[in-house]
Amino acid sequence: MTFHVEPRPDDIGRRLDRLAELIAGSVHNLVSRRDRDAVRSAHVSECLGVASLLSVAPGDAWLDLGTGGGLPGLVLAMVFPDSRWTLVDATRKKVDAVAEFARILMLRNVTVRHGRAETLAHVPDLRERFEGVVSRAVAPLPTLLELSRGFVHQGGVVAAVKGPTWQEEVRTASRARELLRLGRPQTDVVTSAVRPTWLVSMRATGPAPAAYPRRDGLPRTQPLGVAPRP
Repeated sequence: MTFHVEPRPDDIGRRLDRLAELIAGSVHNLVSRRDRDAVRSAHVSECLGVASLLSVAPGDAWLDLGTGGGLPGLVLAMVFPDSRWTLVDATRKKVDAVAEFARILMLRNVTVRHGRAETLAHVPDLRERFEGVVSRAVAPLPTLLELSRGFVHQGGVVAAVKGPTWQEEVRTASRARELLRLGRPQTDVVTSAVRPTWLVSMRATGPAPAAYPRRDGLPRTQPLGVAPRP
């Protein structure tokens, strides 16, 4: 599903406000009840900070993995109107809600897809088709890297929004990085976030290994390079 608009710079603030209202007011509980009054000041603000750290060129194709209520993907689509954004989630009600938000906001550069990353990352029209994958509050880094890697081509970027545990996650993801052909991580502080937040980014150093991601559930239950719990 793709939607159309002629973006204007002075229109972004109004549409960000409207997006926050849509997310807060959704019957699908896209954010926790205690966060509904802070969607604009906390969640959208954090996504704008992420946008300031991404290198997105006109014509680029990016994917938001586990988009939930459309964050950060819908915000990034507004900030980068000349790029294309595919928003993916495994929960149908969230996908339907985000598709409706995109329609209301008239975002022509947004496509919404329903499905699990383990499956979608092997679909030909998505496999290695993106300059970057960005995700927010999806999974620990070893799992997230496996779920993301199949979508980006050689030289593409996997970017994950992380909290204070990012250093430990980077450490535990070292073997996964090697197996998935991802370079050394770059870490930047998301200064506009209301909580301690970092963007951890890695660049693909070769083609995506054909075996990854593994079948449904394995990236979470048996993360690459992480010893199983006794």
